[in-house]
Amino acid sequence: MALWMALNFAGARAQGLTERHHIGFEAGLPTFPANWPGTSAYDEWAGSAATALYQKWQRRPPGKRVNYLKFGINSPFYAPFHKLLDLSGVPEAYPQVTADGLECHMKRLRKITSKKKEGCLSDQMDIDEDADLNSTVASRSSGSTADMWLLTGELLATAAASLLASTRTAAHEDPALPTAFLAWAAPLLEAVRSPNYNSNSDTTKDIALLQHCLVRVRLVCVGRGVPAENAPICTSLAKQTGDAIGFVMTSSFSLARGCGIAVGACSLYGLYQAWLSAAESKHAKSLGLTVQSLDGSPSISTSFVVLP
Repeated sequence: MALWMALNFAGARAQGLTERHHIGFEAGLPTFPANWPGTSAYDEWAGSAATALYQKWQRRPPGKRVNYLKFGINSPFYAPFHKLLDLSGVPEAYPQVTADGLECHMKRLRKITSKKKEGCLSDQMDIDEDADLNSTVASRSSGSTADMWLLTGELLATAAASLLASTRTAAHEDPALPTAFLAWAAPLLEAVRSPNYNSNSDTTKDIALLQHCLVRVRLVCVGRGVPAENAPICTSLAKQTGDAIGFVMTSSFSLARGCGIAVGACSLYGLYQAWLSAAESKHAKSLGLTVQSLDGSPSISTSFVVLP
């Protein structure tokens, strides 16, 4: 105690993990482990947060719960980056809730004639009891996010930002071909490779490496609203939640900017699709992303920058 008092009188300020997270969030910077997907620390943090969110949702009456399946949200409690990158298995710390656990069943009030001698009518409500947490959580596989890698560092972030600012060339005439994606991401691939890398290797491995890449982005809302955590990030022209190219990890209202901001992660291939959509659209002035809601409210348009 005497040490803390001496430090405070000397001008020092104590800072906990929560305060450090808020300071980094207002500055628009990622914090560990909340914004480090692909690591074991993130899996433990996201798993505990997802379990708390699910238990909070389950404690509400069935008629007051958000019916996520109605709005096409299959993973409202955590960001399924493993599914986004087509990786098999789910981290053990994640509560994988089945579709039956997400669907809300609420039967109407109906009158049942009593068989008692009084012959009176009694109103009874027949409501399906909530399933237990252990029965609605699916079996968790032993899969991991070992093949997932996160783009970090100023060098790689600058290379990814330059890709999104590039113009379309003749190499992207057929964007459905994997070689077009490889040609677009070639500068980033050169930055990732070591100097002793054999450039004549199989391109299939290079494409698989790029398809398992996650890119952190800072989203700034251009209008009202705050993106929800674990909400899908889509291109501006996306029509369904199945077209998600990423997910929000942390979000809140920024007092420094006066608008909602969020830190999310998108797949590199998803950003390539957003770049193609902006290049093909004649009305798109700049590359932007849309964050879909979890409860059916309108989507939020955002601008974004790549974070190191």
